[in-house]
Amino acid sequence: MNKFLSLRRVLAIVALLVAAWLLYPIIFGKKKPRAPEEVLVRIDSAPNNLNLFMNGGHAPSSFVSRQTLLQFGDLDPKTLEMNPTLVKAIPSVRVVTDGPHKGQFAYDFEIIPEAAWDNGTPVTANDVAFTFKLVFLPGLPEVYRGYLKSLSGIEIDPANPKKFIMYFSSFYMLALETICSTPIYPAYNYDAANRLTNLPLSDLLDSAKTTALAADANVKAFVTEFGQPKFANDPNAISGSGPYRLEVMNEQGAILVKKKNWWGDKVVNQYPLLAAYPKKLVYKVVKDDLTLENMVKNGELDLIGGVITPAKFLEMKANDSLAAKFDFFTLGATQYNRWVLNHRNPILADVQVRRALRHIVDYDYFVNQVQRGLAVRITSPMPPDRPYYAKDIPLPDFNIAKAKALLAQAGWADTDGNGILDKVVNGKRQQLSFKLMASTAIKTNELFANSVKESARQAGIDIVIQSVDLATMSADSKSGNYDSALLGVALFPGSIEYYQRFHSKSLSPAGDNRAGYISAKADSLIEAIRVQPDVAKRNALYLQIQQVFYDEVPEIVLFAPLQRIIISKKFVPGIESANRPGYYEHFARMKPE
Repeated sequence: MNKFLSLRRVLAIVALLVAAWLLYPIIFGKKKPRAPEEVLVRIDSAPNNLNLFMNGGHAPSSFVSRQTLLQFGDLDPKTLEMNPTLVKAIPSVRVVTDGPHKGQFAYDFEIIPEAAWDNGTPVTANDVAFTFKLVFLPGLPEVYRGYLKSLSGIEIDPANPKKFIMYFSSFYMLALETICSTPIYPAYNYDAANRLTNLPLSDLLDSAKTTALAADANVKAFVTEFGQPKFANDPNAISGSGPYRLEVMNEQGAILVKKKNWWGDKVVNQYPLLAAYPKKLVYKVVKDDLTLENMVKNGELDLIGGVITPAKFLEMKANDSLAAKFDFFTLGATQYNRWVLNHRNPILADVQVRRALRHIVDYDYFVNQVQRGLAVRITSPMPPDRPYYAKDIPLPDFNIAKAKALLAQAGWADTDGNGILDKVVNGKRQQLSFKLMASTAIKTNELFANSVKESARQAGIDIVIQSVDLATMSADSKSGNYDSALLGVALFPGSIEYYQRFHSKSLSPAGDNRAGYISAKADSLIEAIRVQPDVAKRNALYLQIQQVFYDEVPEIVLFAPLQRIIISKKFVPGIESANRPGYYEHFARMKPE
């Protein structure tokens, strides 16, 4: 009997334990992902200026800054569609039917009611107006100005300072994308002296008044103050509406700390792109593959993007112990590599020479061996996944004989028997010799430079490799102080805008047309693309301009490398993205234990 009772007790206890196990998730809930204490992010160069109007487009600085300064919207990491972050909704364009802006194009915005600055004051349309004054202010860099030339005014709702309308005098395909991607600055912090408060934005949009404003004492004083180093790297001076504040920034990287009681946490369910889970974001500068590999093995990095050679990426991916702890992604191309030829150089001004140079590049070697297959060949400066990518344009082939024939047609011959072609150019006999500027500290660049130098010699061309660091290459190519250069160009989601890099009115150093390319045909098509609202017609124009680029060779398009991203498996999957830099670090959450 006692044995029977004991058995009944045992069964009862077992039943209770099973019931408790089954009911636990219902009563207490399943374990949820948790916020990491810190996320360790690799960057390949040090951030140097978090003032986005003053940093010259420096990528690491921009990636860090986006956590402190919010924009109207951001790209969803998966769909790459613009979704709201600072405003309640991303508007559609409408045509104004009455009033002073009749016939113009308008976008209606309303800032999220909870959105606030670090001092507790609300983000308002006055801050928006202040930010767009920065865009057009004489004396400040023209960071966004070229994209907003048709902006004709901002109208603030007198009954609601968070509501406003932005007007454009003509349609521009990137108008909405540009205004949604412009970081909004707090006027109270960056214009504490109220120097721009009484300066109407309309005056800055009036070209007749901007010349006089350049000499205005208040404007000059503001430009000086806004360019101070404190707004570049001082944690006590940098401020925004984003989830993180700067704690430290130096040559080793940067540390951002999540703000307490940040306003976005209250509305994140309504606006998912406001998610910011990690308590701290630590950006570490790692410049070489060996250091990178050791830090990954030692658990000193969680997210790795930037420059990592294909060989090292594949080697690490094949390492079983690393593959158990990290996911390795190859994502869509977000840049393309190009051989930029300075058309100001009399030799390279000849389109036949540029066409010949296109055939001394061993493309298969670079894609299959140097890039280990982690790149795709493209015919034009256009993402290959776009519906308007010119698939019918043939890929240039590696063909020394063809290069020689093109040069012979252009009048180049080896008249002195030294193995290098020569020709009378501008009344003076010149050797077919020029410099190739490259950052050869990057192994793939070194391999490219050496290969092209060797191939060029076979065609009777003397190429002198000029090894420089990235900063020097950026500065010299911008100033025009070079013959040719190996450069990369970012490819962004959305419509492609060629005005900054290929239009004759964007010649460097003022613009980014570093090749000095001037073409009436290209100018006309670029201008037509910008203002064509009909998608089908715009796509047809894209196809036409790619043919012009192929014929006129403003630059030699090499290939588009795939993004190589490494992410720790301790995080909930899904923070990787085809959008640069390849991940959304602020979305990182630890997997439930």
